[in-house]
Amino acid sequence: MQSEGRFGKIARMQQAAFRSMLSPAAQQPTDAIGLRNGHLLATGYESENLYPGLQADSGARQFFRERGIKWWTSPRSGDRKVGDGFEGPTRNLASSQVSCVNFLLPLVDVPEALVAFLQCIDGDVTGIEPIVDQDGRRSNVEFEWVGWEQPLEGGSITRGANQTSVDAFMVARIPNGRRAYLIEWKYCEAYPYPEDKGQGRSGMTRRRRYTAMFSRPQSSFNQAMPLEEFFFEPFYQIMRLLLLRDCMMLDGVTPELPVTDAKVIVMCPKANHDYRRVLPETPLGRRFPSLRQLEEVVHATLKDPSVFGVAAQEEVIAALRSRPVAECLKPWLDYHEARYGW
Repeated sequence: MQSEGRFGKIARMQQAAFRSMLSPAAQQPTDAIGLRNGHLLATGYESENLYPGLQADSGARQFFRERGIKWWTSPRSGDRKVGDGFEGPTRNLASSQVSCVNFLLPLVDVPEALVAFLQCIDGDVTGIEPIVDQDGRRSNVEFEWVGWEQPLEGGSITRGANQTSVDAFMVARIPNGRRAYLIEWKYCEAYPYPEDKGQGRSGMTRRRRYTAMFSRPQSSFNQAMPLEEFFFEPFYQIMRLLLLRDCMMLDGVTPELPVTDAKVIVMCPKANHDYRRVLPETPLGRRFPSLRQLEEVVHATLKDPSVFGVAAQEEVIAALRSRPVAECLKPWLDYHEARYGW
């Protein structure tokens, strides 16, 4: 469980209120962690963390199982271990991964809804291209995507664990070709204290992994600052996602699905200022003292600022409510309003 600031406290209270709408058994954890935290489900009822249409074994869990995707879990949430035979989401109702799955997976077979979603980010999107994975599975949305051929860090592919991955991946049709969207999903995350990830042996490993990619001519970064200034969250994660974007563009994404453009988009609630605002104590905060928003600072580090953006879930949903597709999305819209207030 990542650090959570003021918005996180409000969100956890909101999720605790939502828990009262679930089954009586899910509302009654018996362990010490669950008893202390109203936003945690009772062990054994983790599936109720999912949108109702995804809760059956043939829903989200099968989607993840078939692709070998790891669910995010945490000892701090008192989650069961995968090694114990458990397979499923965290019991933490404030999970960002669960929020992402609940938002996009119900829409996977509603292409007009996915088009409307992406049009809220880029108005030139005209359609959705199905993604075909290495095993021939087709989907309009993929989760915990690390790339087609090889992860950014090398080695074998393990989606959702120990490798740079995006929460959701989509490919859209645009007038002049195709655009890939690498989507990172945030809900409560905040980084209230600067932590230097360049320290020690782990820092040496990070330099070895990313320096060449960061510095090459095809990099998204304008080289006005050293790699080390990105070793503070949330810049560290965003830097790796942009490097993944660069690698995918260099590789052509895949011969079967060539793209002409690719963007990294962070979805984060507008009210989560604890994530969206830049800590002035970080190196990039000091470098750009007049810029205080995450998107502004990241744009200042890029050759082409258009390859990165930040959008808010509630603004997207507000836009979707005004579209013709809203009629077929009513249960989905009602669920997100009840759970997240979006």
